Amino acid sequence: MSNEEIIQAFHLMWDNFPEAVTITQKSREIVAVNKKAAEFGLTPGIKCSSIGKPENHKGCQCDKAVDTGEAQFCTYEGAFGKAYGYWIPIPEKPEWVIHFGVGYAFDYPKIDRSPSAKTTESLHGLTKGTDLEAAIGATAQGEANATMMYYALARLAKEQGLNAVASTFIGSANQEAVHAGFYATLNGKVPKDFWQFVAGVAKAEYAGKTKIKTLADMVRAAGLTAAADEMDVFAEQEAHHGVVIDELIAKYAPKDAIKSGKKWICGVCGYEHVGDAPPEACPVCGQPASVFKEKV
Repeated sequence: MSNEEIIQAFHLMWDNFPEAVTITQKSREIVAVNKKAAEFGLTPGIKCSSIGKPENHKGCQCDKAVDTGEAQFCTYEGAFGKAYGYWIPIPEKPEWVIHFGVGYAFDYPKIDRSPSAKTTESLHGLTKGTDLEAAIGATAQGEANATMMYYALARLAKEQGLNAVASTFIGSANQEAVHAGFYATLNGKVPKDFWQFVAGVAKAEYAGKTKIKTLADMVRAAGLTAAADEMDVFAEQEAHHGVVIDELIAKYAPKDAIKSGKKWICGVCGYEHVGDAPPEACPVCGQPASVFKEKV
């Protein structure tokens, strides 16, 4: 990864951060600055140790971050009270660290995390059944497709040795996934009281292991061994998702959250629905009610 690629990735990640961020060498020479740092007059080429009073640099952890290859931090008094300084090594460039402070330039709001704190108003289902539902649904699907596209692009970039490009695409994919979940929440695509739903999703995840393993065998039989080997890993991950969901249910779900009743299994993905009749469409794979069979 070239110096230029590292600097480009730095700007993509940090330019809009509300605090000053720099790439700084062990020699203390600044290599790159984000927008906020530039507003403070910081520029590449100067030494950060020349900024302000010497005593302000007594807690500098740059050397330790470079020498150990591990992120370092310290606390100090900033403009808005206690602040935190960070030095994060860049593996591709051992002499460089990303350096920034939190609480120095931005007054972060205090968040009440006590049980009595006011709960954030839910966005769940606000557009369901309205004139906006179709447009929001189409947007959710578009964002989901974009997630798939960016992850595919990231993989292709990695195959070509373009790790900085791949990292950028992965960041975009993660954002698109968040967007898709936001729009799906607006349309109420999953129930707000979700424990019964995720219990059915766990069944689909367990079934996913068998389905992916079967597909992997077909891919291997076609001579695509490397792809099949990776799909075998994916199959185990699918089953592990089910295990994780079951653990979450056991730890966090209310005792009466998982109800008994008729069970309907999606013949495509294995999602398990509880109710007098199957859902109009599978909430996991989207297949119609006709693919569901009652579990006996």
